[in-house]
Amino acid sequence: MPKIVDPDQRREQILNAAFHLIETRGVDGLSFRTVADESHLNVGSIRNTYSSQHELLAAAAEEVGDRMDRRLSRHDLTGTPGSHTVESAAAALGELLPLDEDRRLENIVLGEFMMASRTKEVFRNITARMSEDMQSVVTVVLSGLGVPPNHTACAAIRIKTLMVGMTFDASTSHGALSPEQMKALLTEALQSATGRTH
Repeated sequence: MPKIVDPDQRREQILNAAFHLIETRGVDGLSFRTVADESHLNVGSIRNTYSSQHELLAAAAEEVGDRMDRRLSRHDLTGTPGSHTVESAAAALGELLPLDEDRRLENIVLGEFMMASRTKEVFRNITARMSEDMQSVVTVVLSGLGVPPNHTACAAIRIKTLMVGMTFDASTSHGALSPEQMKALLTEALQSATGRTH
């Protein structure tokens, strides 16, 4: 009797392998052959799931966003003033920061795609959309925190920029920000956005 293949399980296996390869070798280290070796599947299985290397790369980028979205769905993103405290706002935005190994890996993969988009046009639409999505999340969280509408856009840019910088620092050899330091810096920025210092 032929073995029944679960397409979702195989897709997850392929994407986990792709994540590991992007983390250790960068975007250019990913091919059907390297993914097959890493996932312990044959090249045919990879090709049956993704018709091209570009489609596989796009799926890996989308998976980063999906994982972040699943975590964010546990938080209030209505933007209703008063729906967030500084603590709950920091917890929501913390879902996008490399505060544990899973989130660190996601941010490394996302960072690799963003760097590749500088010279490879195929990545630009995906990374531009993810950047816009991040800006939107920060904006609605600040609205929920009660930041006045006329200050929200500016505050969102500052906090998003801080988050991107912290992510770069924590997920490269450039620096060594700890999760506690990132949380403290984010909390301080949120307090500043509301006009409170503590």
